[in-house]
Amino acid sequence: MITKQKLEIFSAIYTQYQVADFSLNILQGLSLIDLLELSTYQKDRQLAFRSAWVFETIVLKDKKLLNKSISSLLIHNLSTLNNWSCARSYSKVVMHLTSPKATYIRLTEVEYEIITNVSFSWLIDPSCPIAVLANCMDILDQLSVKYPWIREELDTQVEYLLRVNPTPAIKSRSLKILKKSKK
Repeated sequence: MITKQKLEIFSAIYTQYQVADFSLNILQGLSLIDLLELSTYQKDRQLAFRSAWVFETIVLKDKKLLNKSISSLLIHNLSTLNNWSCARSYSKVVMHLTSPKATYIRLTEVEYEIITNVSFSWLIDPSCPIAVLANCMDILDQLSVKYPWIREELDTQVEYLLRVNPTPAIKSRSLKILKKSKK
């Protein structure tokens, strides 16, 4: 639950520390779950973004912190997230969760379904920022190993993005994904 005290603590934290200092030690009683809850805070989108960013930085620095309850809440939040700045951080963490290297955490079929649906939804959203698009491409590419049906749809979307929005990031990621498909 988001409380005034948690908002005040977090507001003080993110102004006092440098990115290199981000760890559980600086959270002053806040938990990673608190950070995820704050990242959905609609009244202050900047605070929500910073919370998602601090969460991402901490858990990607120490991946063992991504336990089942934290990853489940992150995935649950995906479907209601409406802040692209937070989506960037969320998608980077989800990219790790769907990576073959993340063998220490087992996602459920429902969680995989949420990740797949949200990733495709963001991929086709014209307002989706480039960084989130690129992360979604990687997430879906990784999931296509487990779910082969994703490959064909992903390739179609990637080819479309190459035609309508061939930025350097989209082009680089797209060509990498399409190259895998031709193997």
